[in-house]
Amino acid sequence: MADVCDTEVLIIGAGPTGLTLACDLARRGIAHRIVERGPVPNRATRAKTIQPRSLEVLDDLGAVDHVLRRGVAELPLRFHEPSGVVVDKPSISARASTSFHTPYPDALWIGQFDVESALRQRLEELGGRVEFGVEMAGIDQDDDAVTVTLRTPDGEQTARARYVVGADGGRSSARKHIGLPLVGKTYEQQRWYLGDVTGPDLDRGHMHIWPSERGMLGLTPLGSDVWQFQSPILPGEEPGTPSLEFYQRLFDERAGHGAVVLKSATWLSVYRVNARVVENYRQGRVLLAGDAAHVHSAAGGQGMNTGIQDAYNLGWKLAGVLDGAPPALLDTYAAERIPIARTVLEMSMSKMLRVMGQVGRGSGDGLGSALADIGDGAMNSGLGVHYRTSPVNYRHGRATSGPVAGDRAPNAGGLEGVAFSGDLFDLMGGPYWSLVVHEHTDPVVLDDAEPRHLRVHRIGWAPGSGLVDARGEFRRVYRPHPGELILIRPDGYIAARTSVGQGREADLIDHLAPFWPIGNPARPR
Repeated sequence: MADVCDTEVLIIGAGPTGLTLACDLARRGIAHRIVERGPVPNRATRAKTIQPRSLEVLDDLGAVDHVLRRGVAELPLRFHEPSGVVVDKPSISARASTSFHTPYPDALWIGQFDVESALRQRLEELGGRVEFGVEMAGIDQDDDAVTVTLRTPDGEQTARARYVVGADGGRSSARKHIGLPLVGKTYEQQRWYLGDVTGPDLDRGHMHIWPSERGMLGLTPLGSDVWQFQSPILPGEEPGTPSLEFYQRLFDERAGHGAVVLKSATWLSVYRVNARVVENYRQGRVLLAGDAAHVHSAAGGQGMNTGIQDAYNLGWKLAGVLDGAPPALLDTYAAERIPIARTVLEMSMSKMLRVMGQVGRGSGDGLGSALADIGDGAMNSGLGVHYRTSPVNYRHGRATSGPVAGDRAPNAGGLEGVAFSGDLFDLMGGPYWSLVVHEHTDPVVLDDAEPRHLRVHRIGWAPGSGLVDARGEFRRVYRPHPGELILIRPDGYIAARTSVGQGREADLIDHLAPFWPIGNPARPR
């Protein structure tokens, strides 16, 4: 008798990672549940930067508008020096290079609660919902499915799912139950006081910093009235107990009595810097994503963003396997994302060590330079992340000077056609593979792919092409040759660049078969 499941995918944790995955599955029509042990939606700022690549992801999922309204692109620094001098410096968030061709070149300062709110709202529009106050208490899997024990407000229950995804944070219960340890190091001497506070009578158009030999104080405006408080605990110093009174005393001692008056403080925390990652993101039918799979320094604003991109990488692969693709497709998730996590760990720790070397100097000079380095770099934006060594890539094609297999597919505007005027991202939007056929109007084998899996777009220069490259932007960005096929995955990464003819199409189809729902990607509609 066929195994009976309550749902196809059970997601544990409704932070940005779990919500991104839930939205992606919901728009694909994949039955799922998403549970969160917290009794109500999160109201803590926690992460406070969303990067350009994550904005592209939220755009594709239909959740970006709220984030664009609430986020702030430019947040200059204002240093309150011990001498009483106030020094303004540029924002530490760097604009992405124009070479990435993104509609969202600026990182946005925004509290994690606002990002979660946007994703929850989108999930509800797609027919899904978060089950709050539900905690995972046990996992037992077999060859066919996973049985999960859940503690709910109505008592203990069990749920059966084809796959389970643990997106429940750095202290992940899912990770512990499947026995995958976080491998790495805890930096005991790198600790920070954190908290959400209200009350400071300060210009909310700046991030405010008070340099001090006893450790800098920082306030970042997020939302309508909240400030995120940060202050390092210097090496060898015994941490105090976070509270409104304690944080007020820090300001009185280091910024001057009455310089900053706090009215309330919530989400009080002592944060210890960790640099750890699991050695595999999958054990059978249980997978990990976000902080459940990797934890690292907050420098560079990568935690929430890396989790969002984990989920975006995983969503189409889970859907593909549930639609008939071989389960080995799920192995490409770890193959692609673990190297990214390790790179982020190394990068964020390097930036954090530089900041920690300046936080007790008592001046904003060196500290300003160290903080400016935090927001810089292609990896920071997420736009420079690539999967060039992925087994999904088809590499048998003509050498090109444009983006190659494994690279993020950049945008290109100025495309004109019958009842269409827009850019490449408009064509790529949605849960599909996209095939761009350049300067070739004859049929190709992948024309026969099912539209629910793949969409074919013919782009050319001459009038009469399916879509005219009216401004020549597609040619400048991709530098394609006539008769070239550019295959783009559902998560916006290039899987292949090859040519029509010479058996290349058949070879490409054979290569894709292990990564495609129900085998052959060119099976009849």
